[in-house]
Parts: sequence; C-alpha cells; structure tokens
Amino acid sequence: MLIEMGSTGNRTTHNKAASSFSSEHDEYGTPSGRRRLVDILSELRNLLEEYSPSWYTEEHHRKVESALHSSKKR
Repeated sequence: MLIEMGSTGNRTTHNKAASSFSSEHDEYGTPSGRRRLVDILSELRNLLEEYSPSWYTEEHHRKVESALHSSKKR
C-alpha cells in the first residue's frame, strides 16, 4: 500500500485490493446494506461537524446533508 499527499493536502491511497472493493461488498446494494452506509455517513458527518477541520467547507456540509436527506426518501 502506498499513501501519497496530494497538492490539495488530501491523502491518496493506492492499493490493488481497493479496485475489487465494489465486487466484494455487494451487500451494500441491499436495503440493510444501504442503511449501514447511511449510518456510516451520518457518523462521519457528526465527527466533521464536531471537529470542524479547516478543509470542511459549507459545500461539503450541503453535499452530506443532501445525501443523507435523499437516503431517507428511499
């Protein structure tokens, strides 16, 4: 595994196993799997809101809220 720091300050992980992620995690296509993803996103949102890193912009906030809101409609 190789981790690089990009020009924006974001870390990029290069791993051959990462490309097989979607095929190995098909359970996220199920209703219970989607619920798990929503729970994970919600937990990440709460951490970002609590710690407010300098790179976490209002645009990021709106995108997360939109994703969480649209998941409740399903």
